[in-house]
Amino acid sequence: MAATGLEALRPVLEKTGQQHLLEGYESLPEEQQAALLEQLKGIDFEYVAHIFKASMAAADVPAAPAAPVADVATLKGRTPQECDAWRAAGLRLIGAGKLAVLLLAGGQGTRLGSAAPKGCYNIGLPSKKSLFQLQAERVLRLQTLAAQQSGGAEVPPLRWYIMTSPATDAETKKHFRDHGFFGLKESQVFFFSQGALPALTEGGAIIREAPARLAMAPDGNGGVYMALRSSGALADMAAHFVEAVDCYCVDNALVRLGDPLFVGYCHERGIECGARVVAKAYPEEKVGVFARRGGALEVVEYSELDPAEAAASDPATGELKYGWSNICLHYFRRDWLEAVSGRLAEMGRYHIARKKIPSMDGPVAGVKLELFIFDTFPLASSTALFEVRREEEFAPVKNAPGQGLPDSPDTARDAILALHKRWVEAAGGHVICTDGVEVSPLVSYAGEGLKDLAAGKEFNALYDVHLQGFLALAPKGAVSRIKGAAASGTAEYSSPRPEAKGAPGGARIIANSASSLHHQ
Repeated sequence: MAATGLEALRPVLEKTGQQHLLEGYESLPEEQQAALLEQLKGIDFEYVAHIFKASMAAADVPAAPAAPVADVATLKGRTPQECDAWRAAGLRLIGAGKLAVLLLAGGQGTRLGSAAPKGCYNIGLPSKKSLFQLQAERVLRLQTLAAQQSGGAEVPPLRWYIMTSPATDAETKKHFRDHGFFGLKESQVFFFSQGALPALTEGGAIIREAPARLAMAPDGNGGVYMALRSSGALADMAAHFVEAVDCYCVDNALVRLGDPLFVGYCHERGIECGARVVAKAYPEEKVGVFARRGGALEVVEYSELDPAEAAASDPATGELKYGWSNICLHYFRRDWLEAVSGRLAEMGRYHIARKKIPSMDGPVAGVKLELFIFDTFPLASSTALFEVRREEEFAPVKNAPGQGLPDSPDTARDAILALHKRWVEAAGGHVICTDGVEVSPLVSYAGEGLKDLAAGKEFNALYDVHLQGFLALAPKGAVSRIKGAAASGTAEYSSPRPEAKGAPGGARIIANSASSLHHQ
Protein backbone atom coordinates (compact mmCIF):
# COMPACT_ATOMS: atom_id res chain seq x y z
CA MET A 1 0.00 0.00 0.00
CA ALA A 2 1.28 3.49 -0.83
CA ALA A 3 2.49 6.00 1.74
CA THR A 4 -0.82 7.85 1.31
CA GLY A 5 -2.66 4.96 2.99
CA LEU A 6 -0.14 4.83 5.81
CA GLU A 7 -0.39 8.55 6.49
CA ALA A 8 -4.19 8.36 6.53
CA LEU A 9 -4.03 5.65 9.20
CA ARG A 10 -1.60 7.36 11.56
CA PRO A 11 -3.99 9.98 12.99
CA VAL A 12 -6.73 7.36 13.50
CA LEU A 13 -4.34 5.07 15.38
CA GLU A 14 -3.05 7.94 17.51
CA LYS A 15 -6.57 9.11 18.36
CA THR A 16 -7.57 5.62 19.53
CA GLY A 17 -4.31 4.79 21.32
CA GLN A 18 -3.26 2.11 18.84
CA GLN A 19 -0.15 3.75 17.34
CA HIS A 20 1.96 0.82 18.60
CA LEU A 21 0.56 -1.24 15.74
CA LEU A 22 2.98 0.53 13.37
CA GLU A 23 6.06 -0.01 15.51
CA GLY A 24 8.74 -1.69 13.42
CA TYR A 25 6.73 -1.17 10.25
CA GLU A 26 9.64 0.30 8.31
CA SER A 27 11.78 -2.79 8.92
CA LEU A 28 9.21 -5.21 7.48
CA PRO A 29 9.58 -6.59 3.94
CA GLU A 30 7.43 -4.73 1.45
CA GLU A 31 4.84 -7.50 1.08
CA GLN A 32 4.45 -7.78 4.87
CA GLN A 33 3.99 -4.02 5.08
CA ALA A 34 1.21 -4.31 2.51
CA ALA A 35 -0.43 -7.21 4.39
CA LEU A 36 -0.38 -5.36 7.72
CA LEU A 37 -1.76 -2.14 6.27
CA GLU A 38 -4.48 -4.03 4.41
CA GLN A 39 -5.61 -5.59 7.69
CA LEU A 40 -5.48 -2.26 9.50
CA LYS A 41 -7.61 -0.68 6.77
CA GLY A 42 -10.39 -3.19 7.47
CA ILE A 43 -10.78 -2.24 11.14
CA ASP A 44 -13.03 0.51 12.49
CA PHE A 45 -10.75 1.60 15.33
CA GLU A 46 -13.21 4.09 16.78
CA TYR A 47 -15.89 1.41 16.95
CA VAL A 48 -13.45 -1.02 18.61
CA ALA A 49 -12.58 1.66 21.19
CA HIS A 50 -16.28 2.32 21.80
CA ILE A 51 -17.27 -1.31 22.33
CA PHE A 52 -14.21 -2.06 24.46
CA LYS A 53 -14.98 0.80 26.83
CA ALA A 54 -18.71 0.02 26.99
CA SER A 55 -18.12 -3.72 27.43
CA MET A 56 -15.53 -3.38 30.18
CA ALA A 57 -17.81 -0.99 32.06
CA ALA A 58 -20.83 -3.28 31.68
CA ALA A 59 -18.84 -6.28 32.89
CA ASP A 60 -18.47 -4.62 36.30
CA VAL A 61 -22.22 -4.04 36.73
CA PRO A 62 -23.99 -6.88 38.61
CA ALA A 63 -26.81 -8.50 36.66
CA ALA A 64 -30.35 -7.90 37.87
CA PRO A 65 -32.01 -10.83 39.67
CA ALA A 66 -33.49 -13.43 37.36
CA ALA A 67 -37.08 -14.63 37.54
CA PRO A 68 -38.59 -17.76 35.96
CA VAL A 69 -40.56 -17.47 32.72
CA ALA A 70 -44.24 -18.28 32.97
CA ASP A 71 -45.49 -17.71 29.43
CA VAL A 72 -44.27 -20.79 27.55
CA ALA A 73 -46.57 -22.30 24.93
CA THR A 74 -46.27 -25.85 26.24
CA LEU A 75 -47.00 -29.09 24.43
CA LYS A 76 -49.90 -29.91 26.74
CA GLY A 77 -51.31 -26.42 26.41
CA ARG A 78 -52.16 -26.67 22.71
CA THR A 79 -54.81 -28.63 20.82
CA PRO A 80 -54.43 -30.62 17.57
CA GLN A 81 -56.75 -28.15 15.89
CA GLU A 82 -54.55 -25.22 16.90
CA CYS A 83 -51.45 -27.03 15.67
CA ASP A 84 -53.07 -27.76 12.31
CA ALA A 85 -54.00 -24.09 11.92
CA TRP A 86 -50.51 -22.83 12.83
CA ARG A 87 -48.86 -25.38 10.52
CA ALA A 88 -51.12 -24.36 7.64
CA ALA A 89 -50.31 -20.69 8.30
CA GLY A 90 -46.60 -21.50 8.26
CA LEU A 91 -46.86 -23.36 4.96
CA ARG A 92 -48.78 -20.43 3.46
CA LEU A 93 -45.97 -18.16 4.60
CA ILE A 94 -43.41 -20.39 2.88
CA GLY A 95 -45.57 -20.72 -0.22
CA ALA A 96 -45.83 -16.94 -0.51
CA GLY A 97 -42.05 -16.54 -0.26
CA LYS A 98 -42.35 -14.61 2.99
CA LEU A 99 -40.20 -16.89 5.15
CA ALA A 100 -36.42 -17.21 4.99
CA VAL A 101 -34.15 -19.62 6.83
CA LEU A 102 -30.96 -18.42 8.53
CA LEU A 103 -28.15 -20.86 9.30
CA LEU A 104 -25.30 -20.10 11.71
CA ALA A 105 -22.45 -22.14 10.23
CA GLY A 106 -19.23 -20.45 11.28
CA GLY A 107 -17.82 -23.32 13.34
CA GLN A 108 -15.22 -25.88 12.36
CA GLY A 109 -15.33 -29.56 13.27
CA THR A 110 -12.15 -29.44 15.34
CA ARG A 111 -13.66 -31.15 18.38
CA LEU A 112 -15.03 -33.84 16.07
CA GLY A 113 -11.59 -34.57 14.68
CA SER A 114 -12.20 -32.70 11.42
CA ALA A 115 -10.60 -29.57 10.03
CA ALA A 116 -13.55 -28.96 7.70
CA PRO A 117 -16.56 -26.74 8.43
CA LYS A 118 -18.87 -28.51 10.84
CA GLY A 119 -21.69 -28.55 8.28
CA CYS A 120 -19.56 -30.78 6.00
CA TYR A 121 -19.43 -33.44 8.71
CA ASN A 122 -20.96 -36.88 8.12
CA ILE A 123 -22.38 -38.13 11.44
CA GLY A 124 -22.42 -41.75 10.25
CA LEU A 125 -25.92 -42.17 8.86
CA PRO A 126 -26.31 -45.05 6.39
CA SER A 127 -26.73 -42.49 3.58
CA LYS A 128 -23.44 -40.78 4.54
CA LYS A 129 -25.12 -37.39 4.15
CA SER A 130 -23.41 -34.35 5.64
CA LEU A 131 -25.24 -32.01 7.98
CA PHE A 132 -25.45 -29.51 5.13
CA GLN A 133 -27.09 -32.09 2.86
CA LEU A 134 -29.64 -33.12 5.48
CA GLN A 135 -30.60 -29.48 5.92
CA ALA A 136 -30.71 -28.71 2.21
CA GLU A 137 -33.05 -31.65 1.64
CA ARG A 138 -35.34 -30.40 4.40
CA VAL A 139 -35.53 -27.09 2.54
CA LEU A 140 -36.54 -29.00 -0.60
CA ARG A 141 -39.18 -30.96 1.28
CA LEU A 142 -40.63 -27.78 2.79
CA GLN A 143 -40.98 -26.36 -0.72
CA THR A 144 -42.86 -29.50 -1.76
CA LEU A 145 -45.17 -29.29 1.26
CA ALA A 146 -45.84 -25.61 0.62
CA ALA A 147 -46.72 -26.38 -2.99
CA GLN A 148 -49.10 -29.12 -1.86
CA GLN A 149 -50.69 -26.70 0.62
CA SER A 150 -51.31 -24.25 -2.23
CA GLY A 151 -52.99 -26.87 -4.37
CA GLY A 152 -49.96 -27.70 -6.49
CA ALA A 153 -49.21 -24.14 -7.53
CA GLU A 154 -45.59 -23.22 -8.12
CA VAL A 155 -44.01 -21.61 -5.06
CA PRO A 156 -40.92 -19.40 -4.91
CA PRO A 157 -37.73 -21.03 -3.62
CA LEU A 158 -37.30 -20.87 0.14
CA ARG A 159 -34.38 -18.48 0.63
CA TRP A 160 -31.52 -19.84 2.73
CA TYR A 161 -29.05 -17.41 4.31
CA ILE A 162 -25.87 -19.10 5.51
CA MET A 163 -23.49 -17.28 7.84
CA THR A 164 -19.98 -18.66 7.59
CA SER A 165 -16.80 -17.38 9.22
CA PRO A 166 -13.44 -16.35 7.74
CA ALA A 167 -12.19 -19.83 8.61
CA THR A 168 -15.06 -21.72 6.93
CA ASP A 169 -16.34 -19.46 4.16
CA ALA A 170 -14.36 -20.73 1.16
CA GLU A 171 -14.67 -24.42 2.03
CA THR A 172 -18.39 -24.15 2.76
CA LYS A 173 -19.04 -22.58 -0.64
CA LYS A 174 -16.90 -25.22 -2.32
CA HIS A 175 -18.82 -28.01 -0.54
CA PHE A 176 -22.10 -26.67 -1.93
CA ARG A 177 -20.69 -26.23 -5.44
CA ASP A 178 -19.16 -29.70 -5.44
CA HIS A 179 -22.54 -31.22 -4.54
CA GLY A 180 -24.64 -29.19 -6.98
CA PHE A 181 -26.20 -27.27 -4.09
CA PHE A 182 -27.92 -30.57 -3.18
CA GLY A 183 -30.69 -29.93 -5.71
CA LEU A 184 -31.40 -26.38 -4.57
CA LYS A 185 -31.17 -23.46 -6.96
CA GLU A 186 -27.89 -21.68 -6.45
CA SER A 187 -29.72 -18.35 -6.53
CA GLN A 188 -31.75 -19.18 -3.42
CA VAL A 189 -28.65 -19.60 -1.23
CA PHE A 190 -27.01 -16.43 0.14
CA PHE A 191 -23.62 -16.87 1.81
CA PHE A 192 -22.15 -14.21 4.07
CA SER A 193 -19.40 -14.23 6.67
CA GLN A 194 -19.55 -13.18 10.30
CA GLY A 195 -17.18 -10.49 11.42
CA ALA A 196 -14.01 -10.63 13.46
CA LEU A 197 -12.65 -8.29 16.11
CA PRO A 198 -9.13 -7.68 17.36
CA ALA A 199 -8.07 -9.19 20.66
CA LEU A 200 -6.97 -6.56 23.17
CA THR A 201 -5.01 -6.26 26.38
CA GLU A 202 -6.84 -5.38 29.60
CA GLY A 203 -5.78 -1.81 28.91
CA GLY A 204 -7.37 -1.76 25.48
CA ALA A 205 -4.29 -2.10 23.27
CA ILE A 206 -4.84 -4.27 20.18
CA ILE A 207 -2.50 -7.27 20.16
CA ARG A 208 -0.20 -8.10 17.26
CA GLU A 209 -0.01 -11.84 16.79
CA ALA A 210 2.89 -11.53 14.35
CA PRO A 211 4.85 -8.62 12.86
CA ALA A 212 2.44 -8.35 9.93
CA ARG A 213 -0.74 -9.75 11.53
CA LEU A 214 -3.11 -8.71 14.31
CA ALA A 215 -4.66 -11.19 16.74
CA MET A 216 -8.25 -11.53 15.53
CA ALA A 217 -11.21 -13.60 16.75
CA PRO A 218 -14.79 -14.16 15.49
CA ASP A 219 -17.29 -11.77 17.07
CA GLY A 220 -19.61 -14.56 18.30
CA ASN A 221 -22.84 -15.88 16.83
CA GLY A 222 -24.48 -12.61 17.88
CA GLY A 223 -22.35 -10.96 15.22
CA VAL A 224 -25.01 -12.22 12.82
CA TYR A 225 -27.05 -9.04 13.34
CA MET A 226 -24.37 -6.68 12.05
CA ALA A 227 -23.22 -9.18 9.40
CA LEU A 228 -26.76 -9.42 8.02
CA ARG A 229 -26.73 -5.68 7.50
CA SER A 230 -23.17 -5.19 6.24
CA SER A 231 -23.34 -8.14 3.81
CA GLY A 232 -26.53 -6.95 2.16
CA ALA A 233 -28.47 -9.98 3.39
CA LEU A 234 -31.14 -7.85 5.06
CA ALA A 235 -31.52 -5.79 1.90
CA ASP A 236 -31.82 -9.02 -0.10
CA MET A 237 -34.55 -10.24 2.24
CA ALA A 238 -36.47 -7.01 1.76
CA ALA A 239 -36.05 -7.22 -2.02
CA HIS A 240 -37.58 -10.70 -1.93
CA PHE A 241 -40.46 -9.61 0.36
CA VAL A 242 -39.35 -11.77 3.27
CA GLU A 243 -41.31 -10.99 6.45
CA ALA A 244 -39.99 -13.59 8.89
CA VAL A 245 -36.77 -15.52 9.51
CA ASP A 246 -36.25 -18.91 11.15
CA CYS A 247 -32.73 -19.24 12.59
CA TYR A 248 -30.75 -22.26 13.79
CA CYS A 249 -27.23 -23.64 14.37
CA VAL A 250 -25.52 -26.01 11.96
CA ASP A 251 -24.70 -28.68 14.55
CA ASN A 252 -28.28 -29.69 15.37
CA ALA A 253 -28.76 -32.91 13.39
CA LEU A 254 -32.52 -33.07 14.09
CA VAL A 255 -33.29 -29.44 13.32
CA ARG A 256 -36.67 -28.77 11.71
CA LEU A 257 -35.51 -25.65 9.96
CA GLY A 258 -38.33 -23.37 8.88
CA ASP A 259 -40.77 -25.41 11.01
CA PRO A 260 -44.22 -24.38 9.70
CA LEU A 261 -45.84 -25.05 13.08
CA PHE A 262 -43.51 -22.70 14.96
CA VAL A 263 -43.27 -19.95 12.35
CA GLY A 264 -47.01 -20.04 11.82
CA TYR A 265 -47.56 -19.61 15.57
CA CYS A 266 -45.18 -16.65 15.76
CA HIS A 267 -46.25 -14.93 12.54
CA GLU A 268 -49.95 -15.11 13.37
CA ARG A 269 -49.21 -13.26 16.62
CA GLY A 270 -46.92 -10.62 15.12
CA ILE A 271 -44.06 -11.79 17.35
CA GLU A 272 -40.76 -9.91 16.95
CA CYS A 273 -38.55 -12.57 18.51
CA GLY A 274 -39.38 -16.15 19.43
CA ALA A 275 -37.60 -19.32 20.48
CA ARG A 276 -38.30 -23.03 20.51
CA VAL A 277 -37.41 -24.53 23.88
CA VAL A 278 -37.08 -27.97 25.45
CA ALA A 279 -37.45 -28.95 29.08
CA LYS A 280 -34.13 -29.41 30.87
CA ALA A 281 -33.14 -33.06 31.00
CA TYR A 282 -31.98 -32.77 34.63
CA PRO A 283 -31.19 -29.89 37.03
CA GLU A 284 -27.41 -29.96 36.48
CA GLU A 285 -27.59 -29.98 32.68
CA LYS A 286 -25.12 -27.41 31.40
CA VAL A 287 -27.41 -25.36 29.21
CA GLY A 288 -28.58 -21.78 29.21
CA VAL A 289 -32.17 -21.30 30.35
CA PHE A 290 -34.75 -18.65 29.62
CA ALA A 291 -35.60 -16.22 32.39
CA ARG A 292 -36.76 -12.66 32.82
CA ARG A 293 -34.85 -9.72 34.22
CA GLY A 294 -36.82 -6.56 34.77
CA GLY A 295 -39.59 -8.11 32.69
CA ALA A 296 -37.33 -8.59 29.66
CA LEU A 297 -36.63 -12.02 28.18
CA GLU A 298 -33.05 -13.22 28.59
CA VAL A 299 -30.96 -16.36 28.52
CA VAL A 300 -29.17 -17.10 31.77
CA GLU A 301 -26.09 -19.29 31.40
CA TYR A 302 -25.86 -22.32 33.69
CA SER A 303 -22.78 -20.84 35.37
CA GLU A 304 -24.79 -17.78 36.43
CA LEU A 305 -27.36 -19.75 38.41
CA ASP A 306 -26.71 -20.83 41.97
CA PRO A 307 -26.85 -24.67 42.03
CA ALA A 308 -29.66 -24.56 44.58
CA GLU A 309 -31.69 -22.25 42.32
CA ALA A 310 -30.95 -24.40 39.28
CA ALA A 311 -32.37 -27.44 41.11
CA ALA A 312 -35.33 -25.63 42.72
CA SER A 313 -38.87 -26.64 41.75
CA ASP A 314 -41.97 -24.52 41.32
CA PRO A 315 -44.33 -25.60 44.15
CA ALA A 316 -47.36 -25.03 41.93
CA THR A 317 -46.24 -27.35 39.13
CA GLY A 318 -43.49 -29.52 40.57
CA GLU A 319 -41.37 -28.59 37.53
CA LEU A 320 -37.97 -26.89 37.62
CA LYS A 321 -38.25 -23.14 38.16
CA TYR A 322 -35.58 -22.59 35.53
CA GLY A 323 -36.39 -25.49 33.28
CA TRP A 324 -36.69 -24.14 29.73
CA SER A 325 -33.48 -24.69 27.78
CA ASN A 326 -32.18 -22.49 24.99
CA ILE A 327 -31.43 -24.68 21.95
CA CYS A 328 -30.78 -21.87 19.43
CA LEU A 329 -33.95 -22.27 17.39
CA HIS A 330 -35.17 -18.73 16.91
CA TYR A 331 -37.78 -16.74 15.00
CA PHE A 332 -37.28 -13.11 14.01
CA ARG A 333 -39.45 -10.60 12.25
CA ARG A 334 -37.36 -9.10 9.46
CA ASP A 335 -38.17 -5.47 10.25
CA TRP A 336 -37.11 -6.11 13.85
CA LEU A 337 -33.78 -7.53 12.66
CA GLU A 338 -33.18 -4.34 10.72
CA ALA A 339 -33.87 -2.17 13.74
CA VAL A 340 -31.95 -4.23 16.27
CA SER A 341 -28.72 -4.39 14.26
CA GLY A 342 -28.42 -0.62 14.57
CA ARG A 343 -29.26 -0.59 18.26
CA LEU A 344 -26.62 -3.20 19.06
CA ALA A 345 -23.94 -1.10 17.41
CA GLU A 346 -24.99 1.94 19.45
CA MET A 347 -25.03 0.03 22.74
CA GLY A 348 -21.65 -1.57 22.08
CA ARG A 349 -21.91 -4.02 24.98
CA TYR A 350 -20.11 -7.25 24.19
CA HIS A 351 -19.25 -10.17 26.42
CA ILE A 352 -15.70 -10.18 27.77
CA ALA A 353 -13.76 -13.44 27.42
CA ARG A 354 -10.43 -13.30 29.24
CA LYS A 355 -7.91 -15.61 27.57
CA LYS A 356 -4.25 -16.08 26.82
CA ILE A 357 -3.72 -14.47 23.41
CA PRO A 358 -0.85 -15.41 21.05
CA SER A 359 1.38 -12.41 20.42
CA MET A 360 4.75 -11.47 18.94
CA ASP A 361 6.21 -11.76 22.44
CA GLY A 362 4.50 -15.01 23.38
CA PRO A 363 1.09 -15.60 25.03
CA VAL A 364 -0.27 -12.55 26.86
CA ALA A 365 -3.30 -12.00 29.07
CA GLY A 366 -5.99 -10.42 26.96
CA VAL A 367 -9.67 -10.16 26.16
CA LYS A 368 -11.83 -11.20 23.26
CA LEU A 369 -15.12 -9.43 22.57
CA GLU A 370 -18.14 -11.43 21.42
CA LEU A 371 -21.90 -11.20 21.11
CA PHE A 372 -24.39 -13.99 21.63
CA ILE A 373 -27.45 -14.28 19.44
CA PHE A 374 -29.75 -14.01 22.46
CA ASP A 375 -28.27 -10.66 23.55
CA THR A 376 -30.97 -8.91 21.52
CA PHE A 377 -33.93 -10.62 23.16
CA PRO A 378 -34.38 -7.94 25.86
CA LEU A 379 -34.85 -5.41 23.05
CA ALA A 380 -37.97 -7.15 21.72
CA SER A 381 -41.38 -5.79 22.67
CA SER A 382 -43.13 -9.07 21.82
CA THR A 383 -41.62 -12.50 22.43
CA ALA A 384 -42.73 -16.13 22.39
CA LEU A 385 -41.36 -19.36 23.85
CA PHE A 386 -42.64 -22.52 22.19
CA GLU A 387 -42.00 -25.97 23.65
CA VAL A 388 -40.88 -28.77 21.33
CA ARG A 389 -39.88 -32.36 21.97
CA ARG A 390 -36.16 -32.87 22.46
CA GLU A 391 -36.24 -36.31 20.82
CA GLU A 392 -37.78 -34.80 17.69
CA GLU A 393 -35.92 -31.51 17.24
CA PHE A 394 -32.65 -31.36 19.16
CA ALA A 395 -29.60 -33.57 18.63
CA PRO A 396 -26.44 -31.45 18.98
CA VAL A 397 -23.14 -32.57 17.48
CA LYS A 398 -20.42 -31.13 19.69
CA ASN A 399 -18.22 -33.89 21.12
CA ALA A 400 -15.92 -36.40 19.45
CA PRO A 401 -17.35 -39.71 18.21
CA GLY A 402 -16.47 -43.12 19.57
CA GLN A 403 -15.88 -42.03 23.16
CA GLY A 404 -19.30 -42.61 24.70
CA LEU A 405 -19.87 -38.87 25.16
CA PRO A 406 -23.26 -37.14 25.00
CA ASP A 407 -23.99 -34.65 22.21
CA SER A 408 -21.76 -36.54 19.78
CA PRO A 409 -22.20 -37.74 16.19
CA ASP A 410 -23.04 -41.16 17.66
CA THR A 411 -25.90 -39.88 19.82
CA ALA A 412 -27.19 -37.65 17.01
CA ARG A 413 -27.19 -40.55 14.53
CA ASP A 414 -29.00 -42.78 17.02
CA ALA A 415 -31.59 -40.05 17.63
CA ILE A 416 -32.33 -39.73 13.91
CA LEU A 417 -32.62 -43.48 13.34
CA ALA A 418 -34.88 -43.89 16.39
CA LEU A 419 -37.12 -41.00 15.34
CA HIS A 420 -37.45 -42.33 11.82
CA LYS A 421 -38.31 -45.78 13.19
CA ARG A 422 -41.19 -44.18 15.10
CA TRP A 423 -42.31 -42.40 11.92
CA VAL A 424 -42.35 -45.60 9.88
CA GLU A 425 -44.19 -47.58 12.55
CA ALA A 426 -46.75 -44.78 12.99
CA ALA A 427 -47.36 -45.09 9.22
CA GLY A 428 -48.10 -48.82 9.61
CA GLY A 429 -44.68 -50.26 8.82
CA HIS A 430 -42.72 -52.72 10.92
CA VAL A 431 -39.04 -51.95 11.58
CA ILE A 432 -37.23 -55.17 12.43
CA CYS A 433 -33.77 -53.62 12.69
CA THR A 434 -33.32 -52.75 16.37
CA ASP A 435 -31.11 -49.73 15.57
CA GLY A 436 -33.90 -48.07 13.59
CA VAL A 437 -34.11 -46.95 9.97
CA GLU A 438 -33.22 -43.86 7.94
CA VAL A 439 -35.84 -41.81 6.09
CA SER A 440 -34.61 -39.22 3.61
CA PRO A 441 -35.74 -35.62 4.24
CA LEU A 442 -36.78 -35.62 0.57
CA VAL A 443 -39.46 -38.18 1.52
CA SER A 444 -40.64 -36.79 4.87
CA TYR A 445 -39.99 -33.62 6.85
CA ALA A 446 -41.73 -34.58 10.10
CA GLY A 447 -43.20 -38.04 9.57
CA GLU A 448 -45.77 -37.14 6.93
CA GLY A 449 -46.17 -38.89 3.59
CA LEU A 450 -45.00 -42.36 4.64
CA LYS A 451 -48.20 -44.37 4.64
CA ASP A 452 -48.00 -45.51 1.02
CA LEU A 453 -44.33 -46.42 1.41
CA ALA A 454 -44.49 -48.13 4.79
CA ALA A 455 -47.94 -49.51 5.60
CA GLY A 456 -47.91 -53.28 5.93
CA LYS A 457 -44.25 -53.60 5.01
CA GLU A 458 -41.20 -54.80 6.92
CA PHE A 459 -37.85 -53.05 7.10
CA ASN A 460 -35.01 -55.22 8.33
CA ALA A 461 -32.05 -52.90 7.67
CA LEU A 462 -31.03 -49.35 8.50
CA TYR A 463 -31.14 -48.36 4.85
CA ASP A 464 -33.97 -48.92 2.38
CA VAL A 465 -34.14 -47.32 -1.06
CA HIS A 466 -37.90 -46.79 -0.85
CA LEU A 467 -37.45 -44.61 2.26
CA GLN A 468 -34.79 -42.60 0.43
CA GLY A 469 -37.19 -41.49 -2.29
CA PHE A 470 -35.09 -43.02 -5.04
CA LEU A 471 -37.93 -44.82 -6.79
CA ALA A 472 -40.27 -41.85 -6.53
CA LEU A 473 -37.74 -39.39 -7.92
CA ALA A 474 -35.74 -41.44 -10.42
CA PRO A 475 -36.43 -41.42 -14.17
CA LYS A 476 -38.44 -44.45 -15.29
CA GLY A 477 -35.46 -46.26 -16.81
CA ALA A 478 -33.43 -45.91 -13.62
CA VAL A 479 -35.82 -47.77 -11.31
CA SER A 480 -34.55 -51.22 -12.19
CA ARG A 481 -30.93 -50.08 -11.84
CA ILE A 482 -31.64 -48.69 -8.36
CA LYS A 483 -33.32 -51.91 -7.26
CA GLY A 484 -30.47 -53.90 -8.70
CA ALA A 485 -27.89 -51.81 -6.85
CA ALA A 486 -29.62 -52.41 -3.53
CA ALA A 487 -31.34 -55.76 -3.91
CA SER A 488 -30.31 -58.67 -1.74
CA GLY A 489 -32.71 -61.25 -3.10
CA THR A 490 -35.00 -60.95 -0.08
CA ALA A 491 -38.18 -58.91 0.30
CA GLU A 492 -38.98 -56.18 -2.22
CA TYR A 493 -39.16 -53.54 0.51
CA SER A 494 -35.89 -54.44 2.14
CA SER A 495 -32.34 -53.82 1.05
CA PRO A 496 -29.03 -54.91 2.54
CA ARG A 497 -27.08 -52.71 4.89
CA PRO A 498 -24.90 -50.68 2.50
CA GLU A 499 -21.18 -51.26 2.62
CA ALA A 500 -19.60 -49.24 5.45
CA LYS A 501 -23.11 -48.15 6.44
CA GLY A 502 -23.42 -46.01 3.28
CA ALA A 503 -25.85 -45.91 0.42
CA PRO A 504 -25.24 -48.10 -2.63
CA GLY A 505 -22.99 -46.06 -4.88
CA GLY A 506 -25.08 -46.32 -8.02
CA ALA A 507 -28.32 -45.58 -6.22
CA ARG A 508 -26.85 -42.58 -4.49
CA ILE A 509 -25.67 -41.03 -7.74
CA ILE A 510 -29.04 -41.54 -9.41
CA ALA A 511 -30.90 -40.11 -6.43
CA ASN A 512 -28.78 -36.96 -6.27
CA SER A 513 -29.33 -36.39 -9.97
CA ALA A 514 -33.03 -37.12 -9.78
CA SER A 515 -33.65 -34.89 -6.78
CA SER A 516 -32.08 -32.01 -8.63
CA LEU A 517 -34.26 -32.60 -11.67
CA HIS A 518 -37.38 -33.08 -9.60
CA HIS A 519 -37.13 -29.84 -7.67
CA GLN A 520 -35.98 -27.33 -10.24
